[in-house]
Amino acid sequence: MATRFAPSPENIAIEALGFILKRSPAARKAFTGIAGAGGLELPHDLSFETQAVADDDGRPDIEGHDSDLHRYIVAETKFHAGLTINQPLTYAARLSGDRPAALVFIVPAARMSSLWSELTKRLKSGDYLVSARRELQSELWTALFGRGHHFVLVSWRAVLDAIVREMDIARESDRLEDARQLAGLCERMDSEAFLPLRSEEITGTDMPRRYLQFCDLVNEVGEELVSSGLCDRKGLQASGGHGFFGRYLRCGTIIFYIGFDCAAWLSHKHSPLWLRFDQYTPPEALAFLRQNASIETRWTTVIESPRRILVPLNITPGTEKSDIIAVLAGHVGAVLAGLMASAASVANVEAREAIL
Repeated sequence: MATRFAPSPENIAIEALGFILKRSPAARKAFTGIAGAGGLELPHDLSFETQAVADDDGRPDIEGHDSDLHRYIVAETKFHAGLTINQPLTYAARLSGDRPAALVFIVPAARMSSLWSELTKRLKSGDYLVSARRELQSELWTALFGRGHHFVLVSWRAVLDAIVREMDIARESDRLEDARQLAGLCERMDSEAFLPLRSEEITGTDMPRRYLQFCDLVNEVGEELVSSGLCDRKGLQASGGHGFFGRYLRCGTIIFYIGFDCAAWLSHKHSPLWLRFDQYTPPEALAFLRQNASIETRWTTVIESPRRILVPLNITPGTEKSDIIAVLAGHVGAVLAGLMASAASVANVEAREAIL
């Protein structure tokens, strides 16, 4: 579905949600139910449009109207973008004072606390009275504001879970895949959202100290591998970048990288420390890792691409540093032994074939 729309994740999500609402009665029912959460009575036959332009220069992502074009829902969606100058006051002003209506913001769950504070502060600056927050669900918050209108802050996950649930009840199986694709996109964007910093993260030193210690472990495991004679680093250097630090080492003909890698840690869990086999690793070693990934029981293999294969170096909690270094060096040695044995086996086969 995403290929029909603009490449921006925000635009994809807006248009995809609009597409689903236009074609699915169950989705419209679920969305109207969220907008009316907390007791707001809204018509059951609303229609929805995206990017509704008006004379006020605002352009909310989604609006819900009845058959007489009375506006009942104004909704805005967010992933990582900040609030514009029109949000939320221009959108709140679109709600009629003589009928029930809802102002809805759909955001990543990680941003709900910070956006609630900022949005309600802006509403109050526009002379709207805003009631205390009601948390109807963990990711569905509401408040009354203005002339009996509802302000709703809800996560993408809560919206799409409600839509999928109503589609299941209504047996709209032909539309479920669209909703699930959008849920997948939103889950990914939610996981990437910038979380507001906690004071302890700014003032505390545990996190930076631990990150430096991970880098030290990489260096010291590398030194252990070199001093044992298993590896050398001739012509190879330490390197680092956005969220990673490590160094290349050589074992026979096999060049590999050992490092602290935040991206791999976040994406694949397992460990902060990793072995990486990449474009500098012999093709036959990469092939061995790929072919045995699903059956290898001695270590976990993560294939990010044919020429980027990761092996996590697992650390046992509560272990002293010297023991961690010894265990990790042994783990690296076991992986390299497997690769060297594979290379030797291939060489023996080639030698026999040459004799024959």
